[in-house]
Amino acid sequence: MSTRDGRAPGGSRRRRRRRLLAALVTPLLFLSAGCVVVEDRDDTGETRTSPGVVREVPLRVVEQGGRTLAFVPVSFEDRGPYMFALDTGASTSVVDEDVADRIGLERTGERRTVSGILGTGEVPVARVDHWEVGELPLPAGEVTVIDLGPPRGGGGIEGLLGSDVLSDFGSITVDYDDGVLRIPPP
Repeated sequence: MSTRDGRAPGGSRRRRRRRLLAALVTPLLFLSAGCVVVEDRDDTGETRTSPGVVREVPLRVVEQGGRTLAFVPVSFEDRGPYMFALDTGASTSVVDEDVADRIGLERTGERRTVSGILGTGEVPVARVDHWEVGELPLPAGEVTVIDLGPPRGGGGIEGLLGSDVLSDFGSITVDYDDGVLRIPPP
């Protein structure tokens, strides 16, 4: 049995219930989207991560045109987050030129040769003192600055988190099904 518009009776009520459920669940998802870390404060007020706790960073998995990309939120000096693709094949982490300019990353004056599927070129290097993936601090270091091109489809790659940073953790787990990057305890 269907109504004049071809919908089953009660369909309107089910849609209202789904919208109400989505309105209730969506804020909970945003609240839980941060990095999950068990922390405590020592006598000096410094925050410390509990030993032996796996740290989790939210992962956005995008499937487009037969490709699967995994993105993590990366912030610089409390600015961001910017969506960086996990790229274990990249020997150095990369920040898009527009992002580097917006956050004021200073170039060191050094240039490095980088190679990719589009060719080889010399690119500037910038120093990063304070940055984090999710809420997990990353070691200070250097990134290459490259024009990664215009955003496509409402968002683009704002950087690459490469093996120069990821290898510092020893091992990581990319859980595509649950949308989580798991990083072992220090």
